[in-house]
Amino acid sequence: MRPVVLDTSVVLPAVLSPRGYRRRFWVVLALGALAARRDLLRQDADALRAESASAGGQAGGATLELLAVQAEARYALLREALPEGCPDDWQLVASRPLLAEYERKLREAGPRLDPTLREEDIDVVRQQIAAICVDMTEDFDPELIPSYTSDRKDDPVVHTALLADASWLIADDTKHICTEPGGSTEYQLPGTDRRISAVTFSRFLDHLSDIDLDQVDPSLLEVAFRSSGGG
Repeated sequence: MRPVVLDTSVVLPAVLSPRGYRRRFWVVLALGALAARRDLLRQDADALRAESASAGGQAGGATLELLAVQAEARYALLREALPEGCPDDWQLVASRPLLAEYERKLREAGPRLDPTLREEDIDVVRQQIAAICVDMTEDFDPELIPSYTSDRKDDPVVHTALLADASWLIADDTKHICTEPGGSTEYQLPGTDRRISAVTFSRFLDHLSDIDLDQVDPSLLEVAFRSSGGG
């Protein structure tokens, strides 16, 4: 698993724009989410079957087994539509405060990015973001975390990335988060040796050597959400 944390400056264009590299990477993250769900359900189904067998009973967990099979089929549907060798280990991690910030920004800035966005659409988009999010960090109070940036509102995304031990924090906010836009901005969790690198999306693309996003169809996001049961 290669966990990534995304700032709102990357997430909003990814979910509201029908094209572009951010949307294409969002599709790759959707594949990672389906892979994680497939693996978790398969692990749980196998464990339940083994537990039933060791107890001397018939193999149980038929419902869980069905869910595992369905998850594999949903993963395969998107996987087969993507370029050969497309990685499925890029996975989105968030936190409760970060998901709340996504929703706040959707309401505040979403209509500027997509003039057709209605109030009732925002909850659907929020659910779609949650569907692609593979894992959540431990909860925290944004008022009680360390100050990492010059804008207190941006500290939760940095704190989330540090708690997640993310491979990358990706943000197009060069004023407060990626203050070294030509390279990476380093952050450290106080009292630990845990560090993360924050980069702009364009800089992140320089490190994305295992997939050619030009070969990823951005319209496959619809397939991903249909596969994941999203709205």
